[in-house]
Amino acid sequence: MYEAAFVVAVIMALTQFVKGYIPGKYAPLVTLVLGVVAGIMYLPSANLQEGIMNGVIVALSANGMFDVTKMFHKPKM
Repeated sequence: MYEAAFVVAVIMALTQFVKGYIPGKYAPLVTLVLGVVAGIMYLPSANLQEGIMNGVIVALSANGMFDVTKMFHKPKM
């Protein structure tokens, strides 16, 4: 249960790090790839399909969390 929350935080941090080297428009793709890899390798699952689905869910959660935090940090005009 707590593994998924930890993985979301790690994926967000790694994506922020990678954004220093690639254009920001590719960040969701990087998040998806990292999520699928984490879903297969790290999160507990019964088979490959479940691992991929867990990874997609974690990646979408990381992207959504990033969008929510970005919304709170908009510069004031």
